[in-house]
Amino acid sequence: MATAASTGNGSTNVVRKVAYIFNPSDDEDEEAEGESSGGQQPATPSRRGGRKHRRRDSGEQATGRAMKKKQRTADTANMANTTNTLETFPTLLQGRETAEAVVLRQRLFAATWADLDGRIHEVLQRSNRVTLDAITDFIEQPSGTKLPAAFVILGPAATSDMLLFRQLAASSRAADDSEARIRRMVRLRAAEAPNLRAALKAIVQEVTATAAETDGRETYLAYDLEAVYAFVRGRDARIIVTFEDSEAFDSNILADLLGYLHSWLDRIPFVLLFGVATSIDLFQARLPKTAAHRLAAAQFDVAPSSSVLDQLVRRAVAAANVPLRIGPNLLRSLAERQDEQVAGVSVFVNSLKYAYMCYFYANPLSVFLSNEASTFLEQQDYVDALRELPSFRHHIESSLGSCPSTELVALLTDDAVFRQNVARQADLLRHWTTRLLRAVHLASASGAFADMSFTELYIAALEGGGGGGSGSGTTTEDSIAATLTAAIRRMSSAELVALARRLAEAVRSGDEELALVPAAEEEDTDSWSTLAPKLIKIADEVEALQRKVEASGGQSRMRGGGSKTTQLRSRYTAQSKVLRTTVVAQKVQLSRDSAALTAEDQAFTELVDRTADLVVAEMDAEAAEPREARGAREAKPATPPASALWLQEVWLYDARTPYRDVFIPRPVLVLERALSRPHDYLACQCCGGDESRKRAERSGAGSIRPTLPPTAILYQLYREAGTLINVADLWAAFQMAVSSSGGGGGEAEETEGGADERERRLLVQFYHGLAELKALGFVKATRKKVDHVAKVKWL
Repeated sequence: MATAASTGNGSTNVVRKVAYIFNPSDDEDEEAEGESSGGQQPATPSRRGGRKHRRRDSGEQATGRAMKKKQRTADTANMANTTNTLETFPTLLQGRETAEAVVLRQRLFAATWADLDGRIHEVLQRSNRVTLDAITDFIEQPSGTKLPAAFVILGPAATSDMLLFRQLAASSRAADDSEARIRRMVRLRAAEAPNLRAALKAIVQEVTATAAETDGRETYLAYDLEAVYAFVRGRDARIIVTFEDSEAFDSNILADLLGYLHSWLDRIPFVLLFGVATSIDLFQARLPKTAAHRLAAAQFDVAPSSSVLDQLVRRAVAAANVPLRIGPNLLRSLAERQDEQVAGVSVFVNSLKYAYMCYFYANPLSVFLSNEASTFLEQQDYVDALRELPSFRHHIESSLGSCPSTELVALLTDDAVFRQNVARQADLLRHWTTRLLRAVHLASASGAFADMSFTELYIAALEGGGGGGSGSGTTTEDSIAATLTAAIRRMSSAELVALARRLAEAVRSGDEELALVPAAEEEDTDSWSTLAPKLIKIADEVEALQRKVEASGGQSRMRGGGSKTTQLRSRYTAQSKVLRTTVVAQKVQLSRDSAALTAEDQAFTELVDRTADLVVAEMDAEAAEPREARGAREAKPATPPASALWLQEVWLYDARTPYRDVFIPRPVLVLERALSRPHDYLACQCCGGDESRKRAERSGAGSIRPTLPPTAILYQLYREAGTLINVADLWAAFQMAVSSSGGGGGEAEETEGGADERERRLLVQFYHGLAELKALGFVKATRKKVDHVAKVKWL
């Protein structure tokens, strides 16, 4: 190739490019020598050989050139990576963001999501461990005369989430050594097995995928199970056939397949797995009795999606070491969609990843989540951006009455003071997050919120329901602290002892999922480290009081004529309230009054109050701030919601609009408006201009205008038609609507060739618009009449 190219002048450059790709070091020397000689001689093979001999004599120069070449290659690669990053992530701050910051944002997204993805996979692996082990034991059991069949109840989200089957396939691959032990799993879907031959072909191909490499002695038909028998003969084998969407299979095809597999059961050890979304009774009703009698079935239940969701929220959303916190509004939208639309766990994971991507893609302040935050804080553009945050504006406005005006003016004008406050606020946010998770941990361990899931409890805490202050964003009655306080006051002595010991154990052990360390590892100045001993002391004192009351001969209190052992009571319990009857002027008045409390009851009341105070004090996020850092904020209510914190835009993402635009389907009203009034979306004169309306009025076409897009014209005709639409009539009406442009006699003067060309162009537009209506779900083909389309009714 090189010799032929050297005979022509025009091919020399092409040869050099090819030689540069395959031998860059040689071509670099050729270019250098060509430049020194004026570039007059082409690079022939003989000259290349001479240059090679000369390079052997000048090894040091060649080594130096190679090092320079490698350095330039590395620089070129770095520049290419930077260029790709700049093309992926936009430059923010009105174009003033540096290239390093853009690269850092993308790296932060990749690193942060890689860490979260590992946590998510860890949770998903643990979620179905019990069911997976049970199914594995079922597979390993020896089979009898019937086909072993495991019915796995996946629930309504079975079509979108096949996590258990993916885990089972991975475990079967790990147990398969392709020599003495064979575990092959075949995953069948209804769309891939429209008939018996296709299903058998899928089974044979999946099982014998490596047979050609191992023995390859005979050639069988693609759907002949004899190939599977030849592969598993003399080995400890299990062939696992999985019907992931078993309800979608045709019952006749499924019955034939079960009968065919049953006939080979004495030679091939088949095990069947059925993914059931409804119930086993409904699935069995679809099968013929002969097919059902061939199965030796067992039922297995997977972990509920709600419990898996709570574990994901604990590990990947609410943990203390998560850099980006998802806001309460967005998190509630994600959770409600999981519940209302019966979506799988994978939908929640995809939504979470999209939220992270939107945050790092469009927020220039996301660089402050890195270890280089102090570097960017020195840049004036970021200082100005932080001052423009709504949370900073709210902080200034809310501090006008409690903070000296000189400090507020310094925050607005002095950059050094502002940077110090930003750094201090970052530390306070970490304290706030830790105290928030401690409050959720205590509330979850108390048992007072048994009717709430962890996700709901965490969302309530984020919204400000964690503390008992009036400024928490919710009413006192709705806050977590108020609810827990009321529950503690209603407890008996035995319940209070059990609660105190349970909370003490929760404090001592911490929570690995929430990244809360045990109390013993906290600093001595932290109230969390001393909470457990105080609770244990209260429990001991309550037990001592109870023993004292019982030893004093508790027969003093009677109820209903019988006697029972005396129990401690506080002034908050119902037993401490008595009903008094008073007769005044022949009228009976009923009133409630507090019964007299003994000394032991009063002591028990004090212990109840101490317990409530200790627990509520840990839910006060302001107690987490260092005393010298509070300053003028001491008069503020405790536990503000996450949305009211200063600089919350840096570490909190709570935008629901991008999520709704991508993950929530558009309702029919939006599509109908887009097709009825395309000008609202296109903003073009042809759809909404005065001239277009005048043409429509002159033509008498009403709202159908020839300047509208073809799909919009067809939609107007679609609205005027009946349930079944004749395509030929629709085409004629479309031609008439488009032709009524009011262009005068120009159309009559068209030649025959021009008319045919115009008709072909209109026909393309017609079929294009009709295909779009079908894709949007407005029409569908019908079997009643071949040349008609039917309207689709939206629910």
